[in-house]
Amino acid sequence: MSAVIWNSLDEAKKGLKQLHKEGRTIGSIHTLGALHIGHGKLIELSSQENDCTVISIYPNVKQLAPGAKYEYDIKKDCKFAEEHGATHIICPKTEEIYPEDFRTYLDQGECYKRLNGTAQPYLFKGMITMSVRWILFTRPTRTYWGLKDIGQVILVERALKDLFQDDIIVREVPTVRYKSGIAISSRLMNLPEEKIKEFSRLNLACEKAREALLKGETKSSKIKEIIRNELTKEPLKYFSIEYIKIAEPMDFTEPENITLPIIFHIDLTDGKKMYFDGLFIRNQEELQNGTPVIWLDDEYPPFKKED
Repeated sequence: MSAVIWNSLDEAKKGLKQLHKEGRTIGSIHTLGALHIGHGKLIELSSQENDCTVISIYPNVKQLAPGAKYEYDIKKDCKFAEEHGATHIICPKTEEIYPEDFRTYLDQGECYKRLNGTAQPYLFKGMITMSVRWILFTRPTRTYWGLKDIGQVILVERALKDLFQDDIIVREVPTVRYKSGIAISSRLMNLPEEKIKEFSRLNLACEKAREALLKGETKSSKIKEIIRNELTKEPLKYFSIEYIKIAEPMDFTEPENITLPIIFHIDLTDGKKMYFDGLFIRNQEELQNGTPVIWLDDEYPPFKKED
């Protein structure tokens, strides 16, 4: 059965009202577009747990770098979402999302300046506001978020709780990784082979840090040093280190001494884009055995084809 595509917010509003009237359970996934198998896993899980799975596809301009253009193919994305189990797809226009008189943003204090926000100060304000707007618009039974974007998941959950919307279930879905440890990301698709293989050091570095913490090293400075040493075991040719962070999930502050739960977060740059990865270690079991992962069969993302 083909997915229903809503090409405006008015269409989506009417359709969602009908789904709620019929008592359907709804799962929601909110994306920027350029869908990949990581999104596919979210959609598949939602389709298993709900009567309907609603996907929004909109490259949120307010979380992108000033002047940046997000590359995606809406027809390809809709086909992909449908193949993985989406029943309804929202494809709005920017003038609907951000009319000229739009002025309301969420503010979660200093958190927006920490973690990813230190390198991308524009990111969290637009990202979290739009994420929560989509959830409030959809009113899902469950909403699905991948733990690759650790900061986004934590801040969305906090916002829903603070806005008395914690009856909506937030499903934290494990990071989807290739066998090499690389977390799937649209910006890693079709990079040169050497660049992708260099990026695979991030997960190895995080795992080295987890093992050191398990063995009793609790000084953040020492854990950061372990991560840096693993990243630079051989000189980085394609990236430079933007930051290495050990952060508290409550407010993203960086403690001197580590206690669980804790976030390891690394951001690299190639001078044009930011590329990040990390671990969110929530409890002793995850420290002991590693954080949950959805593993793919392939070793690496697709490499850029030689001309």
